[in-house]
Amino acid sequence: MRPEINPDSAGFDPRRLYDEHPEYAARRRTGSQEQAQVDLEVARFKLPQLLRLWPAGPSPESMLEVGCATGELIAAWPVAPGGRRVGVDISPAHIAAARARFPQLEFIDGDFRNQLPAGPFDGVILSDVLEHVEDDAAFLRAAAMLAPRVLINLPLEDNWLNHGRAYGPQDVSGHLRAYGLDDALGLFTRAGLQVLQWHRVWIHETPAEAERRALRRAHSGRAFAGGALGSAARGLLFGAATAWPVLGRRLFASNLFALACAADRAADRAADRAVDRAADRGVPSA
Repeated sequence: MRPEINPDSAGFDPRRLYDEHPEYAARRRTGSQEQAQVDLEVARFKLPQLLRLWPAGPSPESMLEVGCATGELIAAWPVAPGGRRVGVDISPAHIAAARARFPQLEFIDGDFRNQLPAGPFDGVILSDVLEHVEDDAAFLRAAAMLAPRVLINLPLEDNWLNHGRAYGPQDVSGHLRAYGLDDALGLFTRAGLQVLQWHRVWIHETPAEAERRALRRAHSGRAFAGGALGSAARGLLFGAATAWPVLGRRLFASNLFALACAADRAADRAADRAVDRAADRGVPSA
């Protein structure tokens, strides 16, 4: 079943949310725990998982990230010497922070559909973005038109600990909907895209989780959020989830990492490969 937007999303102003929300404001503060956690998650989780999907060979010449926030992921993406990395985001505060921290990159303040970044690009990245936009399929389709390949990181929040969460503009992270795996894969179909590769990962099963806990302990004195009792309870729950992986995968959210392209581009590439194979066999083209 397609995930639906909370009806209270009417009048949702994402620009104001990302400029003013305490969680997003905190990541813009140099030296904050939130900024350090974003850096860690990019370096140890998001970037490695997305790079698994990128075709082997030379690094791309140019990459674009739509919804780049404060720029950590696009700044970390490897490009060829002299290559170009561009980030676009609707939050002026995020873009100002990204420009200050990564002055060697290009950043655009605005909606990419209205302020089209000058290409061409080898790939476009959408990481933790589609759950924030009202028409996810149209947004994904528009982004996929900017490059031959689109890379997606999408949280899958149909887990037990998110049951009862009131998705919509008042959500703690501004998520308008929760996706399950079938919902997420169906999104590509609705957007007219073909998925080339995908994999699903639970961050609590990766080394990044232990590093997140160590970071929290260094900043707050506790590995888990909350007061003494709350932190201890969360620690026990996490221990049980680690001991019984099936339980952990039901309790905690996961992430879908996918590489896709527009379906018509996939058809064109398939036709080109067929021509190449025919040429290799000495069969003349029509």
